[in-house]
Amino acid sequence: MAAVAVPGLLRYLKTSRETAAIQTLRNIHNSQAQFQALRGRFATLKELSDDDLLEKSYSGGQPVNGYVYKDSDISADTYCVHADRTSDSTANRDFNITERGTVNYVESKTKGTVARGEGVPLATTGTGAEQPAGDQPPKAQ
Repeated sequence: MAAVAVPGLLRYLKTSRETAAIQTLRNIHNSQAQFQALRGRFATLKELSDDDLLEKSYSGGQPVNGYVYKDSDISADTYCVHADRTSDSTANRDFNITERGTVNYVESKTKGTVARGEGVPLATTGTGAEQPAGDQPPKAQ
């Protein structure tokens, strides 16, 4: 029984961590929009947390739900925030989001940072579940 249950549980945990990372990046994007509207530029994760637009745990480089968040390419017109797995077994994908608001991912057996301009954009199926672009959810029978 455990031989069947454990792999299913591990897949569930990986998917849950990925879903949390995607939602966090979308929340960060919304916070960036608020910061830019007030200050005329994008912010670092630390600046977002200092302005109470983001929980401090996301700006300190500490793991949150199996991912570490860091920023790059911060300017008046651009930003990139990365969600990197803490280990290869945490999940199957690493993510980023830029000022365009699209979450991109790279699926790999080994963790890594998704560089700005790289990765596959996520597509929403309309059911709330995230699917890689081009993938279709299973059809109901």
